[in-house]
Amino acid sequence: MYGPPQAPQVPQPPKSPVSGGRIALLVLFSALALLSCGFLAWAPMLRLAVVTRRALDWVLFGATFLLSAGLFTYAGVTGDEEPTTTESFIGVGVMVLLVAGSISYYLVTEIRHLDRNGAAPAYRPAGYDHGTAVTVPSAVPNPNPNPYARPVVPQPPTAPGPRIDQVRAELDELSDLLRKDTGNTGEGEGGR
Repeated sequence: MYGPPQAPQVPQPPKSPVSGGRIALLVLFSALALLSCGFLAWAPMLRLAVVTRRALDWVLFGATFLLSAGLFTYAGVTGDEEPTTTESFIGVGVMVLLVAGSISYYLVTEIRHLDRNGAAPAYRPAGYDHGTAVTVPSAVPNPNPNPYARPVVPQPPTAPGPRIDQVRAELDELSDLLRKDTGNTGEGEGGR
């Protein structure tokens, strides 16, 4: 009413922190592909395809599964034979590409999917849209722009209390006694 007009405040959608369960799944599926030397690199891709439900993720899951199965089959068929250097480089290269590609694509896409959707859809109320909330400006301006800050209250200067007066009186008595004492000893000092 009085003062500058306030713009309506549109609440931002809440950023849901990544839960411990989601982090555990990210680590589990990444470790699954890494520790199996690429033979289970299709597992994080399967989870990603199920979570995002995109056609591209299903195609990448199928390609990763076929490549892993082909690598596993090749290793099983040629297990007793001594591989050539070229075969070794190709096999190790395919395993490294399979592991690095599936883990990096899985982590990047899963985290982006989480950022895009915020909370899981099962926990979001049906029909709720963050953009429909409207706030009404208050009639009384807020004197404290930060409601979480502690208000500064000036403290009046404190008057000396009865304890300080008592200490002053005792110090005065002590200094009087010392003056009398030094007056008596001053006569004896001249004789030394």
